Amino acid sequence: MPITYEIDRERALVRTTLTGFVTFAEVMAHFTALENDSRRAGTMNVLLDIRGLTSVPETGQLRRAANRIDPERSPLEYGVCAIVATDPAAIGTGKLFAVFARERFRATTIVPTLEAAEQWLANAGESG
Repeated sequence: MPITYEIDRERALVRTTLTGFVTFAEVMAHFTALENDSRRAGTMNVLLDIRGLTSVPETGQLRRAANRIDPERSPLEYGVCAIVATDPAAIGTGKLFAVFARERFRATTIVPTLEAAEQWLANAGESG
């Protein structure tokens, strides 16, 4: 599975991992799966791990993915988003997605490790 996720209801957190070659259709299907997941409740923070991503989405695809989570189009509600990326292509992808999704999240960051993401999410949750 190129996209996997788990929902931590106690922490109101969605952990999503993208691995290998991920298509735009798979990204859109992921949002549909999240919308239909009964474990999802209220506003959720996101930990998005793209360290294993080998495909580079087109700019238009990133824009459409960000638009897909628009509150007018989706029941998904998000708080903050931590993106884990290490190589330049993944960092660039994360930065571009963050720009397009800036209205969907209270704050977004890009960090190199899961530990840094967890720490940032904990601090971001305390501050707002």
